[in-house]
Amino acid sequence: MSSNNNQKILKNSHRGVTLIFVMVFGFIAFATITLGIVSYSIYQSSTTRFIYKRDLSFHLAEAGIDYYHWHLIQFPEDYTDGTGQVGSYVHDYYDKNGNLVGKFSLEIDAPAEGTHVVGVRSTGLVVDSSGNGNSPRTIEAYFGYESFSDSSFVIGSDIIFSATSVTHGKIFSNGCIEFNGLSDNFVQSAKTSPQCPTNTGGNGGVYGTGGPTSFWQYPVPRKDFPAMGTNFSDLHNMANTADGRFLSSQSASKGWHLIFYPNGTYDTYKVRTFSSTNYSISDQTFIDNRPIPVNGVIYSESNMFVEGTVNGRVTVVSDSSDALLASGKSHTLIVYDNLIYNQKYSDDIIGLMSEGNIKIAYNVPTDMEIDGMLLSVTGKIVRDNYAGSYGLRNSLSFFGSVVSVNGSGFKYISNGNIVSGFINTSYTYDGNLLYQPPVGVPVIPQYHLISWKEAK
Repeated sequence: MSSNNNQKILKNSHRGVTLIFVMVFGFIAFATITLGIVSYSIYQSSTTRFIYKRDLSFHLAEAGIDYYHWHLIQFPEDYTDGTGQVGSYVHDYYDKNGNLVGKFSLEIDAPAEGTHVVGVRSTGLVVDSSGNGNSPRTIEAYFGYESFSDSSFVIGSDIIFSATSVTHGKIFSNGCIEFNGLSDNFVQSAKTSPQCPTNTGGNGGVYGTGGPTSFWQYPVPRKDFPAMGTNFSDLHNMANTADGRFLSSQSASKGWHLIFYPNGTYDTYKVRTFSSTNYSISDQTFIDNRPIPVNGVIYSESNMFVEGTVNGRVTVVSDSSDALLASGKSHTLIVYDNLIYNQKYSDDIIGLMSEGNIKIAYNVPTDMEIDGMLLSVTGKIVRDNYAGSYGLRNSLSFFGSVVSVNGSGFKYISNGNIVSGFINTSYTYDGNLLYQPPVGVPVIPQYHLISWKEAK
């Protein structure tokens, strides 16, 4: 009997110990799980607050960008946030109830002389209960005026594209466009059906055998060519500073010859004699070699001959005096040989601006390249109808934009055959010209957002 009782007591004792172990380890497991849940909740709460603050800082930075875009629209030439002082410029930001939620700090990069691109760097900060800013995030944006040269061609009169022409970029004309080539962008005319010659197949402002015709648009609103010559007075003033280059006026039978080099310099020659029919230079004198001017402007009331490889930003101006214009004449800017960038799609850019005609010379390579923005105020941008061994050339590859009130053309056709000029022509628009054109190119004075990114 005693033995049985002892066995029962031993069994009960084992059960009690087991229960204690279960309770202890159960409590430990429960505590561990509970602690994990609490820790996870705290972590989630902390992470949520961190994400919230970073999101809020981002929106504050956005508010700074939006604010300064508005400021530029109201005050286009103010790059100091209305203070007249060097930044940065800090603004408090309140919610709809008047509570301070954060700040944004602005840094403004003013455009270089003669350009119109403004850089804005906005940093958003969340303000804590102590008034300290934290969780910063920064956005960088650029705003700029759009250039008048927003297309491969911006023409004020009628223009013809041959069957051997290919255009990469928009084409615009206030006149009729006979388009027999290929284009990968819009071909736009301000004219409509009754205004264009039906005897050449005209059926609208754009007509011809080219295409795709789905890109043809007419009529579109006319472009009011600005008083482009008024910019020449500004360029004259810029050239007459230590940062520019002013070349003295020459007679109609003389001029200046500029040869650009990949190292960012150029040679200057005084042209003493040249042919007025094919623009071949017969006598010239070397003047100097120097870097491209700091402000990029080379100006003269003379004929200008230009060639070479451009490394940098430069505008070459061939202006004409009031007396010469009153006589019905003007100086000419001549592309004398290949004119190319040291690197395309970069900061290299050249503008050739003439009060009169811009012409391609007679003695040029059979496969010619021209990079740049060509602008004629009162004349045309052409190659003359030359005969002789250099009259007919194989190809012209043009990278940039042609702007002319009175038209442009680089080949001549007789009875369906190209008899002079470049047989094959390829035109490619340089997108840098839209917001970063050469100094002096007309712009539309309204700020547009160019680019936007978060700074890392």
